[in-house]
Amino acid sequence: MPRLANAFTDIQLRHLKKEGITALGGVQGLCVRVENGRKTFIFRYTFQKKKREVTIGSYPVISLSEAREKAMGYRRLLSEEVDPKEWRDRQREEKIENERKKELAELKFSTVADRYLAHRDTFSPFPIKERDLFLGRLGNYILPQIGSKTLETITPSDVADILLPLWNEHQALCKKLRQIVRQIFSWAKAKGLTTVANPVDPQVLQHLLPQIVKKEKRHHAMLAVEDIPNFMKDLRQHPSISARCLEFAILTAVRSGNAREAEWSEINWDKKVWIIPAKKMKVPSNGDHVVPLSTQVLELLKSIEGVNESKYIFLSPATSSALSDTSLKSVIEKMHIESLLNGGKGYFDPKQVKKSGNRCIATPHGLARASFRTWAQDDELGNDRRFSERTAELCLHHKAFDSYKGAYERNEAMKSRIEMMQAWSDYCFSERKK
Repeated sequence: MPRLANAFTDIQLRHLKKEGITALGGVQGLCVRVENGRKTFIFRYTFQKKKREVTIGSYPVISLSEAREKAMGYRRLLSEEVDPKEWRDRQREEKIENERKKELAELKFSTVADRYLAHRDTFSPFPIKERDLFLGRLGNYILPQIGSKTLETITPSDVADILLPLWNEHQALCKKLRQIVRQIFSWAKAKGLTTVANPVDPQVLQHLLPQIVKKEKRHHAMLAVEDIPNFMKDLRQHPSISARCLEFAILTAVRSGNAREAEWSEINWDKKVWIIPAKKMKVPSNGDHVVPLSTQVLELLKSIEGVNESKYIFLSPATSSALSDTSLKSVIEKMHIESLLNGGKGYFDPKQVKKSGNRCIATPHGLARASFRTWAQDDELGNDRRFSERTAELCLHHKAFDSYKGAYERNEAMKSRIEMMQAWSDYCFSERKK
């Protein structure tokens, strides 16, 4: 057995200047390494015939007595046939793992949602509009319920609590909310932030939510065809950009979103058409929507051309971007109230009523598309055989399934659509009795 070195005192260690490794005595294997005046405690030993060493720490951060105590612990491990270095490494790994588990156990859903959004912004950005919707749904419905909860404690019942107030009336929104929670949890699991099962489990949620009450299918409120010319005449009296956008939507028979987000680059002045890219359409698989532009539509566009330098034709003066989805509806509601105050009959749908029994005010979609479709087949106006049902469907970008969907659609159908859209504009501004 090797002879132990004389035990160093703290004063001796403090004044030690010799570079290299010096045995400190007191505990076999305890040494100090001096490099550039810096002193580090080490424990040198032999395990399974291999010489090894473990770093204990720097002096004087760790005192001599503390170093001897640790070295003594390592000697006890050797007596039990345990490698001190491997034992020390395992202890460190376990400590790191325990700290990580503790951190994850305290990780709140709101924090994970922020990290998920930051990840998307960097690697797979949302379109601006979709990002705003994501944040709105997250902030209005999800975070108030589970934002302060840790991932480990969120259950399917918590998800059901988010959905329950919206369940019967807003199924589409519920679907989006489930998707958001599921996406965040899936991302967290992929990043090793949680090991728990995703709480958005349809097989479980179906037992926590009531059966959906099937609602009667309701259409977008429209106007009687005979009331369209009077409405358009009143609409012309409103100078706002929202009113012009509504007029544009009605004359082209497009959805509100397509009209509001119409861009100057989509207008082909030479061919007198508006080409809406397929990606903007409700059914992209139907391809680009080529909208013939009537004389009245071309005049409308020319009247506002050059008013702004934006890519959008109808620019919101408040946000300097496309008009909001409520802007066109607000125009109709304002016109409706003005009509009633002036002794008119307002702009009610002739047939549709609310659950309360009150009549429904016409909507942008109903005016632009439902009224157009009714006009297209109106017997009293002589349109029943004037325009084919297929032409009307193509004008609305609906798929027409027949054997002529190739060359006919590109040639004869386009001629018919040009004629039809011009006739619709002519009717909209025809003189009708109040």
